[in-house]
Amino acid sequence: MKINKMKKTILLLFITAGLSMASAQKYNFLGNHLILNMEAYFSPAWLNPNPVSSNWNISESAQRYLGLNYFLSPSVELIAWEKGTVGVGYNYYNSPFKGTDTRLLSPDDWGYYDFYDPNYFTSLNGKLTAHGFSVFYKQYIGKRFAPLGHYFKFVFDGFFYHYKMDTVGINPEIFITTTEPLGEIIENKGSIFGVKVEYGYDFIVLNRLKLNLAASLGTTFGGYKVPFAKIKNKSSFYDYTGPDDATFDNYARNRILGAYWFGVKLGIGFIPF
Repeated sequence: MKINKMKKTILLLFITAGLSMASAQKYNFLGNHLILNMEAYFSPAWLNPNPVSSNWNISESAQRYLGLNYFLSPSVELIAWEKGTVGVGYNYYNSPFKGTDTRLLSPDDWGYYDFYDPNYFTSLNGKLTAHGFSVFYKQYIGKRFAPLGHYFKFVFDGFFYHYKMDTVGINPEIFITTTEPLGEIIENKGSIFGVKVEYGYDFIVLNRLKLNLAASLGTTFGGYKVPFAKIKNKSSFYDYTGPDDATFDNYARNRILGAYWFGVKLGIGFIPF
């Protein structure tokens, strides 16, 4: 009788321990706390050229509608508590872009320069490359535990960019309106930062593989000078003073903003320990 009672007690202890372990495993996902992610953000490139389709032998309008902007963002993520994770990552972006610059004037067929007409500002194709960082917090919602289920992600991004304009075939009669050397106008470096909010869903496969689908909205702290200059130009057609903000650097910053403000994300992660 005592033996049967002891067996029942031991069995009850095993069941209790098992339930406790299951609860603990559900909280920190089988005792693991670290996640390695590889993620990519995509957005339409309807208004700008992009590296996905810019080299295709199709019309420019087709390039825009078929091409996509993209950011690559590998990251390391830590489970901070049962409903949240924190992480840091690396950002990469590159894209061709087009821009004009008020500091470079091209002559018309009669050799005439107009300092106030944007049609005389030199237009060039360029290439933009950006490297940077990402810091984020993810808050999981509903009844699920991190890193599983629906979540909101709050992100702070930094980009350190470099652009270079293509001067092949450039008109030797271009007039430089400043004392800056041509080399510093057509090639330069800078930085721009941004914030975004992301809503998505994480699900786990085979206890180690994390798959992710999400959408995000955000803005950079800069990149708005070129569209504002264009609006100002159109609204003051009869009193034009020249869009001083129309520079290659501001076109590069606007290119990052145009790709950053909206994104659809696909991601894959691995949970090593």
